[in-house]
Amino acid sequence: MTLQVFLSEKAQDDLDEFPRKIAAQIVADCSRLANNPVPDGKRIKKLQGYKERLYRLRAGDYRIVFRRSGTRIDIVRILSKPDFQRLY
Repeated sequence: MTLQVFLSEKAQDDLDEFPRKIAAQIVADCSRLANNPVPDGKRIKKLQGYKERLYRLRAGDYRIVFRRSGTRIDIVRILSKPDFQRLY
């Protein structure tokens, strides 16, 4: 089952701030997410304490926050590890 991945405006702004090489790696990780968005405890974890179901994908030194609904995955934010720890 392949899911559709969509970037929020905030996630697109986050992505635009990264160097091109890092942005390409993050986009590749997001596209892999479409094939397997199931939390596995290593790269993908469910975030605790949020009303909506948010998940975190670890992509090197960056964290991709997303939510899944049906056949759609919405990328909410793309943050560096320190920013992720501060905000989430």
